[in-house]
Amino acid sequence: MNTTSSNIPKTKRTWSSYFTRRRIAVAACLLIATGYLLMAGPGSTEQSFCADIFSPRRIVLAPLLCLSGYLLIIVAILRRS
Repeated sequence: MNTTSSNIPKTKRTWSSYFTRRRIAVAACLLIATGYLLMAGPGSTEQSFCADIFSPRRIVLAPLLCLSGYLLIIVAILRRS
């Protein structure tokens, strides 16, 4: 029986790489949740106008956190072991 190197898997997944990817994914989910929490707040109605909806926290910081979280999820998925 001829044994060749094709029978041996080229890369072995280790537990440490699995947990590293999982930690990256959890951190990304926390970033996304933080971004959505920063976007939340009172809104304007027809009777009263709330100028807080145009604050830099809501229109700059929160979307950047969400975007970075989504990009980090992609990194966690595509990361090689």
